[in-house]
Amino acid sequence: MISFLRKLWPKAGGLIRPIRTPPQAGSLAPAITPVRHYFEALNVVDHRTPIPATGIHVHRLLSKFNRLQLASVARYLWDNVGLVFYATDLVANYSTPMIPRAATMNRKWNEAANAFFDDWAERADFTGRFDYWDLQRLGSFYLDTDGEVFALWTEEAGFPQIQFLESWRIDKPTATDDRILDGIQLDAHGRVLGYWLDGEHRLDANALVHLFDLERYTQYRGMSPIRRGANDMRDGNDIKGFQKVLSKLSTVLTLAIQGAPLEENPWGNPAEPAGEASTEEEPPADSNAKQRSFTVADLVAGDIPTVPEGHELKQVNTPSAPANNIEVISYLAGCFVAGMGLPPAFFLDEKLTGPNQRAVNGKAQRKFDRRKQVAARLGRSAWVRVIAQGITSGALPSTDGWARCDFIGPSKITIDAGREMAQEREDVARGLMSRRDHYGNRGRSWRRETDQVFEEIDYILDRAQAVAAEHGIPIETVMASFGLSGSKSTASGGQPGSNVDVAPIGEDAKSASDDAGDAGAAD
Repeated sequence: MISFLRKLWPKAGGLIRPIRTPPQAGSLAPAITPVRHYFEALNVVDHRTPIPATGIHVHRLLSKFNRLQLASVARYLWDNVGLVFYATDLVANYSTPMIPRAATMNRKWNEAANAFFDDWAERADFTGRFDYWDLQRLGSFYLDTDGEVFALWTEEAGFPQIQFLESWRIDKPTATDDRILDGIQLDAHGRVLGYWLDGEHRLDANALVHLFDLERYTQYRGMSPIRRGANDMRDGNDIKGFQKVLSKLSTVLTLAIQGAPLEENPWGNPAEPAGEASTEEEPPADSNAKQRSFTVADLVAGDIPTVPEGHELKQVNTPSAPANNIEVISYLAGCFVAGMGLPPAFFLDEKLTGPNQRAVNGKAQRKFDRRKQVAARLGRSAWVRVIAQGITSGALPSTDGWARCDFIGPSKITIDAGREMAQEREDVARGLMSRRDHYGNRGRSWRRETDQVFEEIDYILDRAQAVAAEHGIPIETVMASFGLSGSKSTASGGQPGSNVDVAPIGEDAKSASDDAGDAGAAD
């Protein structure tokens, strides 16, 4: 037996090779020979869609072509499919604006710098149409549709302003240069030196801020994240359109006349000329239909159609729309939003339990935090340029650390505002959470809120002393209603209540501050 097998496969070497089946006559495509690999992802079978191009360099080689086409598809879907706009609008609402705030140790300078920046923010747009906060929202839309946006700094008005450049404005010039990658000028080590505006003018790298979502270390241009779910949304939109037509047809009584084509005379019988009307008596009607002066429709206010002899009036049964089409559309929408980095349950507003909703919110918050980091890149550049211009012009004095800034972003997503506020107050009182994190979760600046607290305490003390002196009552009675306690002293001209003790948040005034904190959480 072994010798017989060796005669059949003299060069097999102990291995059985797959037999290649020749293509059948008349077939359009040759049969695919199954190839078995240790890695399942490399197996090639005829029932799986083949990958059109492979290789680690395909992203770089096709980036410009793909980027332009994907931006066009993404803008079409953004303009015509409501779910696509809703997803990008969610990201923009929960990620912008990112407000820079001064972070020096000089409180007075911080207030002046913040006021100076806020005044500039109203005139930040080069075209004079938008403020700085609107530009951030527009930038978020560009990141989701085009995949990138360029913020060009200009000082034509005498102060820094931002001019947004869309993705197609940065293009490779006609001159051949191996160090120009899709409109970006690189050096021998891959560092960015500049950007080619319209393929003609080279802009210095420091003259603009390139905003895009990071995906690869070797990535120099951004691509629309809608690319991962564009086909899903297109298919879902088509199914929705077909179902709408089917639903309309199912509610209409559709009839058809079977038989030979009917002779139609839309113009009617021509009118005879005046004075030439026929005087002959009209022959009697030879059919019952012509003899009737009233039809059944006139008598019963209905509509009973009649057809000529040899034709049949038949009702067309339109099938109703399948009920599972809604589930298919929802599933496709979930696949689309997952490609954008959002949990489908957050996008589709599904009814979840409390723990599940918290988990979904936490996943969505990570996506929003990453978009906040991209917006903060523009914010740091804006803070340095604007404050530097203010110091140079003399509007602001110079101080140590003037270039450092913190950011106040939108509030953190939560479904337990009251409970989390109570827990955070306890953590702050025990030193387990900083005030910056506590106020940052509410979208507020801890420095500004702390200064506001002290300003309110000063006002309460002044008013309490005036009211106590006017009515002759102890100052402690007035201060107790505000969660403050005072001790009598005559060290300041015999005026009672000159020494005031402020109750800590986590001790005596905890019960009084809980109600105020819950009201603030509701806001």
